[in-house]
Amino acid sequence: MKSPRLLAVLFIGLIAPILAQIPVAAATNAATNHCLWEVKGASNTVFLVGSMHLMRDDMYPLPEVFESAFKRSSIAVFETDMKAVQSPALALKLAAKAMYPEGESLKKNLSPATYSLLASNLQSSFLSLEVIDRMKPWMAAMTMLLMELQKEGFDVQNGVDKHFYSRAVADGKKVDYFEPPDFQINLLTSLDNHEGEEFLGQAMRDMSVWKKQFADLAQAWRTGDTAALDKLVVDSFREYPAMLKKFLLDRNAAWIEKTEKLLHDEKDAIIIVGAAHLIGKGSVVDLLQAKGYQITQR
Repeated sequence: MKSPRLLAVLFIGLIAPILAQIPVAAATNAATNHCLWEVKGASNTVFLVGSMHLMRDDMYPLPEVFESAFKRSSIAVFETDMKAVQSPALALKLAAKAMYPEGESLKKNLSPATYSLLASNLQSSFLSLEVIDRMKPWMAAMTMLLMELQKEGFDVQNGVDKHFYSRAVADGKKVDYFEPPDFQINLLTSLDNHEGEEFLGQAMRDMSVWKKQFADLAQAWRTGDTAALDKLVVDSFREYPAMLKKFLLDRNAAWIEKTEKLLHDEKDAIIIVGAAHLIGKGSVVDLLQAKGYQITQR
């Protein structure tokens, strides 16, 4: 079974802040809407920000509507523990699960056709086959894709979540999160070898397509185009309901309890999660609307 192409976008969102710790040899404010929703509680407001985990320098400064929401909020909630994600210890834990044990390699686990395709793609990369060979297929695919996106100017250091996390710490806001890093690592490492090879093979065949789609995703994010975001990210999962449930829907549903607790507080709060979690049917926005909350996209 082929993996949905835009699964890579979600995987980048989960892995990029951790992967950045592992050593391997001008914005416009003219958009009518933004990836920002305002949810009215009984006596407060909770802002939902759809994050891009990799951004270009020219996508800053962010539109004032984001800055205003952040300044109003006393509490900032992220997908995961942003402090732990940036720690070398977690990078080592991920590396241990993402690398083959001694004596195993991609060459021994991939089909000759996929391994040949990988070697061919690496000829135009800064990475050597020796470095990649110990990585499991999904890790090899994500490492190569992340480096290609960095060539296009996208950088995890510019991610919306990282930007606001640094600001929240500096401003002394209360910081919280939905999922521990170990949960996200286990999610990443749940692909078996066959699924990983499908993912890697597709990455090698479609690298230029993925780069264009990520640029299209950035443009849709900048203009708050929810229809385009839904098509680019969520639509890629629709043929794979098990993956859609595991990587998006179940997680969205699990976040509602904490979100409702925030909505029953007196202090304003801001929630910053990947944009895919706020778009379409079964999203956090959709689930809160079904519960009767008044939500407005800004």
